[in-house]
Amino acid sequence: MKSYIVPNLDANDKQMLHDHGVVYYPWDDVSIIIGEAHLQQALKLLGATASEKETEYEGFYQLTLAFTPVATAAANTSLRGRQYDATMLASRARYIELCSARLGDMAKQAVAKINSRKQKLGPAQEVFVKNARHHFVGSTNLPEDALKQRFSDEYDRLMAVDKVKAVRVTNGALLVFTETLVATHPKFGKRHELGEFMIVIRTDGLDDGVKWFNSTRRVRTVQPGMNAPRVYPDGTACIDEIKETLLELIAQFEFATVAELAIQFVETVGEDDMSKFIDKWPLARA
Repeated sequence: MKSYIVPNLDANDKQMLHDHGVVYYPWDDVSIIIGEAHLQQALKLLGATASEKETEYEGFYQLTLAFTPVATAAANTSLRGRQYDATMLASRARYIELCSARLGDMAKQAVAKINSRKQKLGPAQEVFVKNARHHFVGSTNLPEDALKQRFSDEYDRLMAVDKVKAVRVTNGALLVFTETLVATHPKFGKRHELGEFMIVIRTDGLDDGVKWFNSTRRVRTVQPGMNAPRVYPDGTACIDEIKETLLELIAQFEFATVAELAIQFVETVGEDDMSKFIDKWPLARA
């Protein structure tokens, strides 16, 4: 399973890929991670060819893009050969306008809530994780070899977590790839297929510590491209009830338990306003 790091993309590039159904994950501010299945479609949309080279991370390849010039005087040179589908963009704009009357207020409230949470808790979360980790390290009297063995055992436990099919280790984060996750409607008892996920666990506890990205399907509910009923398009989630627990577990290197809780969170649907959109995901096969 190969993953590719696509560099130097702006917001328009990412929006175009999203609008055309290309599944990707953020790597840094200007780069994304994309799987083998979507690579050729993404390159075609970007109007580019690519060469690859191995990185220090297992299974990850860095792409160097070469953009094909657009042979028309009307082409905007700033697009660097990208082919934007005007019909698709116009249709999307009309759809957003049509839906805004029904979902606009809820979307605004959701965005305001998550932005407010990030502004207030971002620095506090970093301090919390640092302090918790200092306490953990300071109170752990194991010799270096024993600590290394503990971390080795923890990795084995992480790989053994139910529905985890692969784990990648990158700079500052663990990427946990899951099998298909399913959630049950609390009122009707119907099982809905959410899809396969990449769960990003930040080892420094930043960016809320954990993010969820659906690699199978993303659905429009309170916002376009929701990863799960309670997971926003950027991978952040409404996890107030377990956030402190996740951050403390990250500080103590208990990544297997973090993965278990992260999977349970996605598969658990409650009675809140966000969870009611579970019926937007398809029914699971029996």
